[in-house]
Amino acid sequence: MKRAIFAIALLIGVAPAAGEPTPQILSLAQRYLAATGGSFELIEQQAYVAAGIMGDTPTSHARQTALQQAAEQHRADLAALDAKLAALIAQTYTEDELRTSVNFLESPAGRSITEKKHAYFAAMFARDRPAPTYSAEESAAVSAYQATPEAISMQAKSPALLKGTLALAEPVENAIRKSAQSIYCHATRKCTDDSGYDQLAGPTIRE
Repeated sequence: MKRAIFAIALLIGVAPAAGEPTPQILSLAQRYLAATGGSFELIEQQAYVAAGIMGDTPTSHARQTALQQAAEQHRADLAALDAKLAALIAQTYTEDELRTSVNFLESPAGRSITEKKHAYFAAMFARDRPAPTYSAEESAAVSAYQATPEAISMQAKSPALLKGTLALAEPVENAIRKSAQSIYCHATRKCTDDSGYDQLAGPTIRE
């Protein structure tokens, strides 16, 4: 999950700032998470990437499916995590930075890019599956956003957000991992030892 969280950190990178967030900033933070799919979508991305590391095999597909189903089971936990993440973002992010990011994400180009990424990572991993493609307009919109002072500032601040997010996400991550292991064992009749090594199928999904 850390790789997935790092993706959000690269986009919005938060550094600590003094003071309580205003309602306007909190609302923008919530809109940002809604536009990106929040932590649930990050779990889907991590499941896809981990399956790719294992290879395009029935075992990797079973692992990916188990992690997706576990995330679905923990929807309420992920929603609670998103609320905490929104508060973290709102407490440490400037209104101008958030507004610039949200304006891009909620634009037609931003929505289209997000939808394509979601469809890509929600599908079962396949090594020969082409990556999402973007139109010239979408690519131009991304370039324009990334060139803004706000986006550049966010990129530079990403390590601070990553540190805070990992601490918030750890309990949910552990619960989802445990549920995914149970789902996998039940579906395949294969289980792992404490080291995370699948005694019948090889290494399990790990960071």
